[in-house]
Amino acid sequence: MKSGMDLLIDGAQQLGIHLGEVEQEKFRLYEGLIEDWSKKINLVSYKSDEELYRSHFLDSLMCSKGYNFSQDARIIDLGSGAGFPGVPLAICFPNLKFWLVDSRNKRCDFLRRVNRELDLESCCVIWERLENIAHKKKYRGFFDCAVARAVAPLSVLLELGLPFLKVQGKLIALKGYAVDEEIKESKNALETLGGNVDKVVPYFFPGEKGRNVVVVSKEEETTLEFPRKPGIPAKKPL
Repeated sequence: MKSGMDLLIDGAQQLGIHLGEVEQEKFRLYEGLIEDWSKKINLVSYKSDEELYRSHFLDSLMCSKGYNFSQDARIIDLGSGAGFPGVPLAICFPNLKFWLVDSRNKRCDFLRRVNRELDLESCCVIWERLENIAHKKKYRGFFDCAVARAVAPLSVLLELGLPFLKVQGKLIALKGYAVDEEIKESKNALETLGGNVDKVVPYFFPGEKGRNVVVVSKEEETTLEFPRKPGIPAKKPL
């Protein structure tokens, strides 16, 4: 039976991502920090080494099915939590700049520790609500790409994420099996916020129904009224 690291190396290779010794060591350090901090705060659920490496680390790298991370880019991780998908992507693509955003202080403390221990010089951690910083001039329309995993339904995620993007920027959302319904319910949000679903890329892990990478392109500027005040996008989706 393959180890978690072997599963990650093989899966990454299929995505065209090579994990050398440096990258492998950083993933091992990351695993150790998750294990240690999980005793203190609720970070991420997993039952085995294999599940952590495949369902969280490799799953994060699936964003590369929807975006070319080999190009220079500024990327925001919306609601980063334990660092997914931002940290695995930062390990594999150190040429890029990442902003990891989370509204919970303890999660941000964890992410800062990860940055130090893994020497992720390209990462910046921001403790704030997405609804607030999206209205700050230095962040609005600043990013080439936004990534998100297990944050919110797509209609909500669009309001939280699209304001950060340049026109023609991409929002990459890792979604579960029932993505068609989410896209259908997001029609008004897409029209209101200036987005368009470019493509949906399905992928599978053993024992699951399937997952999807949803790629949304920002076609027009998002009006300044969005995102609405903290909590409103989730309570009253567009």
